[in-house]
Amino acid sequence: NPIERLWAVMHQRVTHNRHYPTRKQFADAILVFFRDTIPREWKTFREQVSDNFRIITHQDFRILEG
Repeated sequence: NPIERLWAVMHQRVTHNRHYPTRKQFADAILVFFRDTIPREWKTFREQVSDNFRIITHQDFRILEG
């Protein structure tokens, strides 16, 4: 499920090994992730949250000799 994978990315970036003294700081960090970090770094995240998996086999490639 893509939303669960996005939640995992958020957890890794915002909550993993971090302490927020107040609930407001915690909520603000999550909102910054969703409002700023995702749009700015979407190209990095989209491979982690996409349902579009490809199976890559050696038949998919040709080796060209020069």
